[in-house]
Amino acid sequence: MIGNLPHFEHERYEELCALATAGALTSQESEELSAHLASCADCREIFVQYETLATEGMPSLAGAYVPVPIASKSPFDHLSGLERLMQTVESQKPQLIPFPSTIFNRSLWKGLIAASLLLGVAFASYRAGEHRRTFAGAITVISTPPDSTRGTEQPATEKQGLNAAIAVEDARLSEMEQQVAGSKAEADKLRADAKDAQDRLDALTAADATSKSQSDAQVAALTQERDATAAKLRDAQASYQTVQYELDALRNQHKQDLLHLASLDEKVTSLNAALDERERHAKTDEQYLASDKDVRDLIGARNLYIADIMDVDQAGHSRKPFGRVFYTKTKSLIFYAYDLDREQGIKLASTFQVWGRTGANDRKPINLGILYMDSETNKRWTLRVDNAQQLAQLDSIFVTAEPKPKADKPSGKPFLYASLRRDANHP
Repeated sequence: MIGNLPHFEHERYEELCALATAGALTSQESEELSAHLASCADCREIFVQYETLATEGMPSLAGAYVPVPIASKSPFDHLSGLERLMQTVESQKPQLIPFPSTIFNRSLWKGLIAASLLLGVAFASYRAGEHRRTFAGAITVISTPPDSTRGTEQPATEKQGLNAAIAVEDARLSEMEQQVAGSKAEADKLRADAKDAQDRLDALTAADATSKSQSDAQVAALTQERDATAAKLRDAQASYQTVQYELDALRNQHKQDLLHLASLDEKVTSLNAALDERERHAKTDEQYLASDKDVRDLIGARNLYIADIMDVDQAGHSRKPFGRVFYTKTKSLIFYAYDLDREQGIKLASTFQVWGRTGANDRKPINLGILYMDSETNKRWTLRVDNAQQLAQLDSIFVTAEPKPKADKPSGKPFLYASLRRDANHP
C-alpha cells in the first residue's frame, strides 16, 4: 500500500504522470490525474520530476552541445566527433537532473503487462460470447403448462390426452427397442460374415502357387464380397446409431410426460379436495337454510328456556369455555358452545360429546350427539336435538371430550353442565 491506495493503483497514476508531460492524456484521464494529485504527495513529487525533465533536462542537454567549427578543407572525422560529444556530456554532467530510469522502466513493463491483460480480457470476452451464442442455439422451447386457475375439467382432460400420448409413446418405444436389437444382431452377423470372408481370403492367398489362377478369381470374388459386407456393416451401424438417437429422445420425452402426468394427478387431487370442501360448505348452508324456520319457531316459543353456561375454576371464578342453551320442553334444544379448544387437555380430543342425564343418580347418560364447529371466526360449536322422547326424559346436559367419536359412555371429565328442570324464562 502507498498512501491510501494499493500499489498497482499507485503505479497507474505514475504512468499518467509520465504521459501528462508528453501531452498524451485524454480529458477524462487528465481530470482523474488532477483529482489524484490533489490528495497524493508521492504522485505530486513524481509528476514534478517528469515535468522538470521535460522543461529543464531536455533543454539542458540541447544547450550543452557547442558546435565546433570545421575546417573547410579537412574531412569529417567520426571518431573525433564522438569523442568531443562524450567530453561535452561529461563536462555538463553536474547540471543534469537525475532521471528516474527505474520509474520509466517500471512504467514500460506495466504498460506491456496492461496491454497483455487487455488482449486476454478481449479474447476471453470473445470466447464467452461464442459460448453464449452456442448455448442459446441449443435451448429447446418448451410449451407453457396449462393455466393453473382453470377448473377441474381441463387438468382431467389434459391428463386423459397425456395418458393416450404416453401409451402411443410406450408402443413406439417398444418398437424402437426391437429395431435396435434387430440392428445390433444384424451388425453382429455382418461382422462375423466379414471375419469369415477375411479368413477365407487369407487361406486362399496362402494357397499353393499351382492354383494361383483359380485362387485369383476366388480372391477377387471374396474381396468383392468382403467390400459389400463392409458397406452393409457401415449402413447397419449408421441405422443402429440413428435408431439409438431416436430411442434416447423418446425415453427423455417419456420421462417428461410421466413427470407432467404426476403433476396433473396432484393438481386433480387438490382440485377434488377443494371441490369436496365447497360441497361440504354448500351442504351446511343448505342445512342452515332448512332449519332457519325451526330456529325461529324455537326462539319465538312462549315456553322458551335460555341458560348461559359458564365453566368455573377451583376458586369459583368463571373461565372459558362457556355455552348457551335454548330449550323448549319436549320439543327442541339447541346447544351453543364457545372456545372449547381452550379447555385443558382438549388438544388430544377428537370430538366434543353432549350427554343428557335423566336424574342425579343416572349412571348411563343418553348420547345426544357431537358438537360441530359452525363458525371458525367465533370459535363456536353447535348441536341441535329434536327428539321429543329424549327431551322429555332429560334432567340436565353436559359436555365431555372423547378421544373417539360415537362413544357409548362418557370417558372424559364433564364440563359445561346445565340443568333443564327449570321454568321457562323467556315467554
